[in-house]
Amino acid sequence: MVEQMKFSGWDVHTAAETIQPEVFYYKQDHACFAFEHFVCKIMFEGFHLPCFTSEPSSSSSSRKTSKETFFERFTELRPVKARECLTSRPKSRFSRFCRDKYLRLVHPKMEQAFFRDLRVRNQVSVGEFPETSFCTAFLEMAKRVWLLHCLAYCLDVKASIFQVAKGCRFSEVYMKSVAEESLSESEPRVAFTVVPGFRVRNALVQCEVYLSLSSQRRT
Repeated sequence: MVEQMKFSGWDVHTAAETIQPEVFYYKQDHACFAFEHFVCKIMFEGFHLPCFTSEPSSSSSSRKTSKETFFERFTELRPVKARECLTSRPKSRFSRFCRDKYLRLVHPKMEQAFFRDLRVRNQVSVGEFPETSFCTAFLEMAKRVWLLHCLAYCLDVKASIFQVAKGCRFSEVYMKSVAEESLSESEPRVAFTVVPGFRVRNALVQCEVYLSLSSQRRT
């Protein structure tokens, strides 16, 4: 996405500022973490729901049946390419998931700048993903997020995601810094969560965060 923005003549740092304002970046390239935060926010929204959408699930199946269903979805999708799955099952839940997430993730103005028109968006709206490198990369990313969701609902104790708020003190227990430069600071604070963390019972997968100086210390 960032490479497409650069190629299209967008000001990457101005765009990053609209996503995460007033962040001090140790390197110019670190602005890409703001976009990774944005992508994760969209892709993982609804992760705590069985239907993986903002709408409540209408399923009345038992927990055992649900676990079996999620396991079947996981085993069916894991060995195949995302595009192959969409071609063979264009009306599947995974297909709807990919369509909905793409339309939310890629703004029409962004797509207009990337592709000079909205043909890709129009195709995706009816469930068709053109064979472009951008769409292929998106579909493979969506597949991994979908598989993770299925796996979480296969467990006896459902996995949950978490992130930390801006301004929190850094903790090596719950967090991992995506920029080593920030760890040299005496009291680094969280500027934003880049990738959420996961909890499964007492097991913990750290969230990835960008640490930054406070506005007072920058001045």
